[in-house]
Amino acid sequence: MIFLSLVGYILSGAQPDLRVTIGFGTKAYGIRRLSIITPEAEEVPSLSIKNKKHKFEYSKRFEYKWRDNAIHTVQVLPPKPGAGPSEVAVKGLPDFQIPVPAQGAGVAGVLIGDPCVVLSSITSLVGCEYGLRFKTGERTPALLNAFVGGSPNQTDFFGILGDNFYDRDGKTTKHIFSELSTATKATPLLTVPGNHDYWILGEPAIHTQLDQFANGHMQFYAQDTKAAEFARPGAAGAAAVPFNFSNDPTKGQLPALENAFQYYQIGNLGVVGFSGAYTLEQSLPYMKEACTWFGEKAEDGKLEVAMMVGHWDVAGMGASDAMATPGFYEHMKVLPGCKELDAKGMLKFFMGHTHCNVPHPHGHLNTGFMVAGQGMEGCGNYGIPILDTTGGRVRVYYFPIDDKKNAEGADNYDTTMSCLKENNGWRKCLHLATTWLDQPIA
Repeated sequence: MIFLSLVGYILSGAQPDLRVTIGFGTKAYGIRRLSIITPEAEEVPSLSIKNKKHKFEYSKRFEYKWRDNAIHTVQVLPPKPGAGPSEVAVKGLPDFQIPVPAQGAGVAGVLIGDPCVVLSSITSLVGCEYGLRFKTGERTPALLNAFVGGSPNQTDFFGILGDNFYDRDGKTTKHIFSELSTATKATPLLTVPGNHDYWILGEPAIHTQLDQFANGHMQFYAQDTKAAEFARPGAAGAAAVPFNFSNDPTKGQLPALENAFQYYQIGNLGVVGFSGAYTLEQSLPYMKEACTWFGEKAEDGKLEVAMMVGHWDVAGMGASDAMATPGFYEHMKVLPGCKELDAKGMLKFFMGHTHCNVPHPHGHLNTGFMVAGQGMEGCGNYGIPILDTTGGRVRVYYFPIDDKKNAEGADNYDTTMSCLKENNGWRKCLHLATTWLDQPIA
């Protein structure tokens, strides 16, 4: 564990917002990018590691979009064996720990997509059909707090797979994250942009200058992507910038692809995150690189399972057939490194876009999973999916919370929350879950 203590930084009356993400794959295993998001007018928070003062490697007002925010980010090295935890202090938050599972150990993570609340954007006001019925504004953060932050030593990461709160200006996102506990936000977060993170109406053909083009998304969520590969721990100045700002959204340009492609390992799980908004030709060199890297780690015996996380499940709204997640999988599974994993049934994918929580979408039996039933119009189911690679098996569980087919008020929310609270996590509440997948690790 990396132990962090964050104490008393409040100038605006609001806590600084914490983000922890996993270091890009070519960096040392266990590196975490720790980021603090503050209002742009506030001073840079103080930082100390092991009681020694440090500076954030990159500290700057957001570029282009969501410019009422600033990001302060630093890479935290895992403790050496026997050296004890890395104590970090930044003013404003209570003490917490960042989990760093042993390389090769089984892990578990919560994965959702397309979360909506009836706030802010026209898309969420019109499209969040079940937001009020399912009480997503209250329940989604509460469920994440219970399944992620409230399940110590059970949940190693969580993911939001695009169309993150259907937010054009960042206000809804900040509100939702203010409802998440420090323990939840100290858990590594993975995310990818969806079509509504680029263009609020979901289509590139009808974009406006008000759209964020995923620039707010990439800075607020502070993933350690390909763009940050050579921003190594301890870097300063231009060498520490974790983003590629070369493309200008005021000209209708998407961020450089490097900002939306990442791969890394957590425990025995390899992860590749990508965006369907780019072409296969642009993405293929990085796809080959990620698969080669997976293959090398698998040969060492410490990477046993790999998953791809994307947003689109079908072509359209900015994605081609090849770059919707099932198509991306078809191209990845034949590449060296991924081919061997797929032959063992150990290459999986998760996605959002079509607003359902279902296993085996589009016929990908025991391989693909859709996790986008989080309030938007569509299937009308709502729940929490979990990927689990512990105990020598790969399992996907689904905790159903509510469904449009249920009578009004006949949901599982109170029962589920009570079970998690009573049992200090979700593992003793699996009688409330449906098992979507259960297979031995090959």
